[in-house]
Amino acid sequence: MRDPFAWSIPFGRLFGITIRVHLLFPVVALGLLLRAAYQKDAQPGQWIDFLIVLSFLFVSVLLHEFGHCFAARYMQGDANEVLLWPLGGLANCEVPHTPRANFVVAVGGPLVNIFLCLAAALVLGFAFNPSLQPYLNPLYCLVRSTEFPGQVALSTWAGHKSGHDPYTAEVLVTHFFWVNWVLSLINLVLVAFPFDAGRMLQSILWNYLGYRRATLAAVFCGFVVMFIVGIYSIVAQEVLALGLCIFIYVSCRHQWLVLETGGEESLFGYDFSQGYTSLERDQPAPAAPPKPGWLERWRQKRAARKLQREMERREAEERRMDELLEKISSQGMTALTDEERRFMKQYSDRYKNRHQ
Repeated sequence: MRDPFAWSIPFGRLFGITIRVHLLFPVVALGLLLRAAYQKDAQPGQWIDFLIVLSFLFVSVLLHEFGHCFAARYMQGDANEVLLWPLGGLANCEVPHTPRANFVVAVGGPLVNIFLCLAAALVLGFAFNPSLQPYLNPLYCLVRSTEFPGQVALSTWAGHKSGHDPYTAEVLVTHFFWVNWVLSLINLVLVAFPFDAGRMLQSILWNYLGYRRATLAAVFCGFVVMFIVGIYSIVAQEVLALGLCIFIYVSCRHQWLVLETGGEESLFGYDFSQGYTSLERDQPAPAAPPKPGWLERWRQKRAARKLQREMERREAEERRMDELLEKISSQGMTALTDEERRFMKQYSDRYKNRHQ
């Protein structure tokens, strides 16, 4: 039987991007729901509130990853797959190997969450009477208020509190703001791979230090963040924070190894390793590499599928180019349509770039 940790479930396709959900996502979501329902001081209906927040989280993470994908396309790259799993999302983006392109792609995700935050804050400020203040504390505990039994306490900008039914529009909008606020903070404050702040730091330093030193700086900064998150997970007894700590360590270590070995592709879809040539060193023959884990196997399969699609695209373009050349030979250049002329120009430009 294949490794179950490599399984993912197809969830649909939007804008030419395949959406997949990792098998662990529903498993972890179910565990969190059960914890919310059966913890010591759980209130009736609290698990329903948590389910709503999880749904908002799913949608917001998906939109966050779409932000990366659209940013990649805007920078003349490409994006064709998004994987959602318990610790967030992974976007399969092909990005030009430049600091600007990588920075724009990295910032594309948090900008989506910030935009959603602003939209939710405007709705709270102008759609309800009185205007309500969103939750700005990222450590806010999503439970019903003891001050207003069975209700959720919301505050106005003037500081007045009032109880609201958990399923009213104002409460749902408040939760939606909080989810996107937390996502934007996580990706902008945790300066570590594979979070967006780590990639943005690497892209900024790239202009001044060069690719290699900028990547090393981002990796070592990630190790510092890993220790901070690890200490917090112990103090707060948070399993998810511990998982996040391990995830940061694995990602930063992998990025470091990719940099040192001159790998073809970096972790989780962003191509940060092209153009790097490792220094030649006299070393003994390396030992046999360890058996790759499920994440590495998923990455290799994804790269193989991408290569296959690229080969098929090139073959189709070559066939069409041959047909157009034959048409020019028999009917002349005037027989070409505007779209055919654009195709020939784009094909010619790509060919010249590959041989420069």
